[in-house]
Amino acid sequence: MSYIDDGKSFMEKAAGYGSILGLSTIYELMNKLHNPQDDLSIIHVAGTNGKGSVTCFLSNILMKAGYKVGVYTSPAVFSEFERYRINGNNISESDYYTLVNEIADCCEDMTNHPTIFEVETALAYLYFAREQVDFAIIEVGMGGAEDATNIMKRSLCSIFTSIGRDHMQFLGNTLEEIASVKAGIMKKGCQSISIWQESSVESTLRSKASDIGSEITFANRDKMQILSLTPITYNYGKYKDVTLNMMGTYQLDNSILVIEAVEALRNQGVEISDSCVYEGLAMAKWPGRMECISTKPLIYMDGAHNYPAAARLLETIDENFTNKSITYIIGILGDKERMKMLEILLPKASDIITITPQNARGYDCKSLAKDIKSLGYEVCSAETLEEAYDMACDKCNDIILAFGSLSYLKDFAEVVGK
Repeated sequence: MSYIDDGKSFMEKAAGYGSILGLSTIYELMNKLHNPQDDLSIIHVAGTNGKGSVTCFLSNILMKAGYKVGVYTSPAVFSEFERYRINGNNISESDYYTLVNEIADCCEDMTNHPTIFEVETALAYLYFAREQVDFAIIEVGMGGAEDATNIMKRSLCSIFTSIGRDHMQFLGNTLEEIASVKAGIMKKGCQSISIWQESSVESTLRSKASDIGSEITFANRDKMQILSLTPITYNYGKYKDVTLNMMGTYQLDNSILVIEAVEALRNQGVEISDSCVYEGLAMAKWPGRMECISTKPLIYMDGAHNYPAAARLLETIDENFTNKSITYIIGILGDKERMKMLEILLPKASDIITITPQNARGYDCKSLAKDIKSLGYEVCSAETLEEAYDMACDKCNDIILAFGSLSYLKDFAEVVGK
């Protein structure tokens, strides 16, 4: 077998260990790798929605400022290699499997075999340390306190995007419980930054920051003045006429959070000009977030996979698609609050098509259709993405909007592109 085949075999084995919260195994693995995370300047990003967009905005700004920036995100949308990027470039297949095999050697005599996410996280830290990036922007996988990414001794800053109800079987049943887990990425003496949050979440984050000795700053909604939504243009404090090319009203929040993160980095001596902020925000693009993948027919796809994200998607529809007929293609995972999502989004649909994401947690398209019918809507199920695409085109509405789990959007985009 080649080293690539060996690497693939090892990753398939690791995938069989599922998802396990806790840090003991990842600590053991990182010790065997000589703790590369300790050699990095880390910006840690947690939250329920918006983590990918925030890392995209911030990495673009830092690249504009001349820095070498590593970004680790999950899940992958189009390629496994896109999860590890340096200055916008995916890790090469050669580098990826070389590091996978190095990690595999370390796992042979471990007490417990690392999970797939632990292996992927170790790979990210090892890759960025070997490449000597100036900054490593690390997106939390799930939660915070016991997430495999949370193994650094300190971070330049801990960033909190919008926190809502998701992964409740792991993180808790209330917003306070979920926020408390996510607050676990805060480090003593390190800066924390958050977007505005619900009052219970803000109180939890402030309390945790006080307990651990982390100064926390919240973005101020009152400093925001929206000038336009097509394209998104706004003022925020001293920043005037900030323009985004990414669509979606939720990108307002994400970009403003990044502006506050820039100020925190500047306070630590990181040199970033205002022009880099404007240019970095304007040039940012993030796949799978209100991304236009076809103009004839007009097709957008969005990774709104839980209730908070669905609420923001609804805002985007209201702001951008008034009086437009829309065909939905919906594919979700079984552990999401699907009925709440459906209740707010279905009134905007002219036609609805369900599919089953190719994911172990994918919710069956026929079961989803039954849920939709129970709410009083007509719906069709598609056995394949090709069938869903053909059915959507036949509806002849103004827009096709595919949303839900990111796990099917890559395959759907490929179908559209054929």
